[in-house]
Amino acid sequence: MNALALTDDIARHFGRARESYEQAARLQRLVAAKALTLLKPTDGLLLDLGSGPGWFHPKLKQHCTDLIALDLSHDMLQKTREAQDATLAVQADAQALPIASESINRVFSSLMLQWCEQPQLVLREINRVLKPGGSAVLSTLLDGTLEEFKQAWAQVDHHQHINQFLPLSFFLQLQQQYPESGLELQTEQVQLSYPDVLALARELKDLGANTVTQGRNKALTGKQRWQKVQQAYPSRCIDGSISASYQVLHLVLTKKSKE
Repeated sequence: MNALALTDDIARHFGRARESYEQAARLQRLVAAKALTLLKPTDGLLLDLGSGPGWFHPKLKQHCTDLIALDLSHDMLQKTREAQDATLAVQADAQALPIASESINRVFSSLMLQWCEQPQLVLREINRVLKPGGSAVLSTLLDGTLEEFKQAWAQVDHHQHINQFLPLSFFLQLQQQYPESGLELQTEQVQLSYPDVLALARELKDLGANTVTQGRNKALTGKQRWQKVQQAYPSRCIDGSISASYQVLHLVLTKKSKE
């Protein structure tokens, strides 16, 4: 799948998830709340990259004078516009921002970076649009996310059912390659419980997160196969409930001030 087709695929999936997203976004709420503690308030412009339906904008508005929402999905931005919390809503790819250089005071992005084919381009674009002395806080998912779900599926078939996330080493390399960005990294593990694997799969679908796994099995998954996944799931409780782990990385980027 080429880059343009992949981008369109992501936009379609998240567009279809716009109505169910807010109810399912437990992980998003936890991660965004943590990221917000790392964000410095500003009297100027705040750019929310991958803004989704704008559910977090009431809190972000308290950290800035004006808020710009940017998302790949037209449908998600429609929800944002209806809420009227953002000063401006822009449909664009975070890897090629239609924003003037050195025009933004702060950038916020929660759980968007993992859907970008080249996250290093996103970081470069953020550094470009930030004013000197400006900063950005981003959160993304790392390799090892949903490892239990992956292990369970491996006992059932050999198809890829889980999105592939970048390892921490990728971002450590970026940190070394671009020391001028002042990139700081913080990791955490978030555990969420579910009644069963179907509930987990349903939440991922409602979030639009069951998307763009190249080589995934497109055949229908029957009831018996889901039962096998449930049985193979590690660390199940007596009542059948399960726990899923999410490996989260918070990145803080600070652009050097001009001397």
